[in-house]
Amino acid sequence: MKQKKRGLDKRGQMICGIVCLSFLLGVTGGALAANGMNGEQQTELMTILQEGVSGGEATFWGIFWKYLKYDMIIWAGGWMSLGLIFSGAAFLLRSVCLGFTAAMMMTTYGIGGFFAAAASILPQNIFLIPVYIFMMSASAYYLFSWQESGRLRARKRDRRQKQTEYCILFGVSLVFLLVASGIERLVLLG
Repeated sequence: MKQKKRGLDKRGQMICGIVCLSFLLGVTGGALAANGMNGEQQTELMTILQEGVSGGEATFWGIFWKYLKYDMIIWAGGWMSLGLIFSGAAFLLRSVCLGFTAAMMMTTYGIGGFFAAAASILPQNIFLIPVYIFMMSASAYYLFSWQESGRLRARKRDRRQKQTEYCILFGVSLVFLLVASGIERLVLLG
């Protein structure tokens, strides 16, 4: 029994390591994409971004919905055989966007962009990044655990228990998304 538990722990650690590495690669890719743009493209993009920011103020629920979409896609991927592709794509897109945004701010505004990124992007992402990493790891972990074999009766009971755990994890992630949305809303107001 302990041997099986240790194998599950190693598998969870390996999955979490791969997820963290893919997030780092996504952020790096986004930063490289931002730095690969020429000056004219950067100026045009920053003009569009500044018009978008000044064009209207985001509501708390609008911000929450923005983050919830990624979380739901990642979570839903844990229920389907090919869901890992959708979960991974949403997770990677989120990491690329984060790296691109931070790098664009730093490239455009120099040292002031570093402080602007730290003030406007970092506070909410202190909550968002761990949530997305945790949910992506849970998605992969539970997806693989659905296929574990065993006696039929025990397998049904274990499957229901794992499904309940997975739903509870999603509920906990929603709490952190609410906190991150509140923080972003406060940053936008300030």
